[in-house]
Parts: sequence; structure tokens; C-alpha cells
Amino acid sequence: MPSWPNSNETSDDDEYMSEFSSMQMEYFQTPDTVIDPSFSGLVTESDRRCIPHRERAGKFVAFEGTDTGRRFVGCVTEDGVNCCVLEWVDAPWPVTLQRCLTKLWDMYHEENLGRVQDKEAHEIEVEKLKKELDSLGNQYSQLVDDVSKLFDYQDGQKSHDMDYTSQAINELKEKKHQLEEKAKIEIQMEKLKLKKEQRCILQSQADIIQNTRKAMKEIQVERDLLKEEKKKLEHIIVGLLKAGHGCKEKLDKIKEVFMEE
Repeated sequence: MPSWPNSNETSDDDEYMSEFSSMQMEYFQTPDTVIDPSFSGLVTESDRRCIPHRERAGKFVAFEGTDTGRRFVGCVTEDGVNCCVLEWVDAPWPVTLQRCLTKLWDMYHEENLGRVQDKEAHEIEVEKLKKELDSLGNQYSQLVDDVSKLFDYQDGQKSHDMDYTSQAINELKEKKHQLEEKAKIEIQMEKLKLKKEQRCILQSQADIIQNTRKAMKEIQVERDLLKEEKKKLEHIIVGLLKAGHGCKEKLDKIKEVFMEE
């Protein structure tokens, strides 16, 4: 037999549903979507169109917040004007599943925030290296000018002085080359890191959809079990009424409660 929820559990669920309803009232924009071959393309079952564009509506699967995995019909035009959801195909998910989705999305955003912060720190370091490289280039140019003037002024000086100056120039060229190579390596590493992050994001999306579908199946199994228990209780109540057992008024009230549910 199913256990009746106590007053505290009922109060918590009512409070959560109230908050969720208020969120839905503010949810005017079309959610992010994910490609699902089983539900995509234009709507062919009806002539449903969005009013601003007069275009035939499309099929989408939401990939945002507590609506993740819900199918809906929406506008297919991509011109910056958000026509909102025209019609939800799936009803809102149960409260328990919504809480799970909220937790998963919080974990996903928290992980992405760390990646963004690492990327920003790396970009600052690359920018610093570029500035140092530019400064070194200016110093090199200035040194070349100074050396040229020195050659013009001290023409005929000893050969070892010329060798010293030439060595200094070669050292500066080598240092500049090393900094350029370091900057190239840093930029290449950043590109590789971004590709890896994109793969991680795609994997996270696939995991969320898989977990959502698994949770939906488990909830459906629980619903079926509750329906079977309800049918058994209804048969027992009907049998008691026919046999004349118990208080008929109380049994009728219990039956009315089951009929309402």
C-alpha cells in the first residue's frame, strides 16, 4: 500500500511548485535546444505558424534548466527576434526530476566558470608576453640605430670593438627569436585547450540527456506501481461497501479521495 505523505513533505512540494510557477511566468524566451533526430524539422501535422514571421513552426528539444529534454514547437526564424515557445509537447517534469536537473546544471555552470577563469588568466599572460615582445622589438630597433650612428662616428676603430657590437646585436636577435617562439607555443597550447574544453562540453550535454531519460523511466515505473496499488484499494473499498462492513460514510469519503487523484 502506498504511504500517505506527511504535512511537512506536502508543504515543501507546494512551496517548490509555487516557486517553479513564478519562474515559468518570467520565462518568455525560447530556451536553448539540442539536436534530436527523433523530433526535429518543420511541423507537418498542422499548419501552426508564428505570428510575427508567418513561418511554419519547427520541432525542438529544450536544453536549458528544468525544461531540459522537453519537446516544444517554436519559431524557426533566426533574425534576432525571439518568438517564444509556441506550444509545449511534453508536460513539465515532476518536481523531483526538476530538482535533479537544477543540481546538474549548477554543477555544469560551476565547472565552466572555472574554465573561463583559467582562460582569462592565460589570455592575460599571453598579452603580457606580447607586450614584452613589442618592447624588446623597440629596444632592438633603437639599438640598431645607435649602432649605425656609432659606425658612422667611429669609422676606423679597432676590429674587436666591431666584433663586440656585432655580438651584442646577435644576442638581441636570438633573445627576440626565443620570445617569439615562446609566444607561438603559448598560443598553440591555448587553441588545443579550447578544443579539449569543447569536447568536454559536448560530453556533458550527452550525459545530461542520458541521465534525464533514465530518471524519466524510473519515475514512470513508480507511477505504474502507484496506479496498481490504487486499483487494489478501490476494489477493497467496493468489497467492504457491498458486504456492509465499516462505516459507509467514511468509506465513501475514502473512495472520493481516490477518485479525485
